Amino acid sequence: MAHTANEWKTGDTITATKLNAIENDLAAVGNGEQGPKGDAGATGPAGPTGPKGDKGADGATGASVKAIELELTNGSVTGGTATLTDDSTVSITVTTK
Repeated sequence: MAHTANEWKTGDTITATKLNAIENDLAAVGNGEQGPKGDAGATGPAGPTGPKGDKGADGATGASVKAIELELTNGSVTGGTATLTDDSTVSITVTTK
């Protein structure tokens, strides 16, 4: 059903019949089809800097070197083992150029 437009003028009375006709015509049309997605807009300006956050909790104390045992071959250091303060060990690799 096609909508019949009213040519409204200042002082015209909006009647329930005319208003209901507009409402019914709009309901009959529905939402229509979704149009294509538009292009992204320009990036807006940066917002203000927020307040400084609370200090985080201290991290766990890391292990440090407690001892180093080097391996010698023919008077040259060829490798070794480092013992850390948590008693774990790390292999030491020696490379020559």
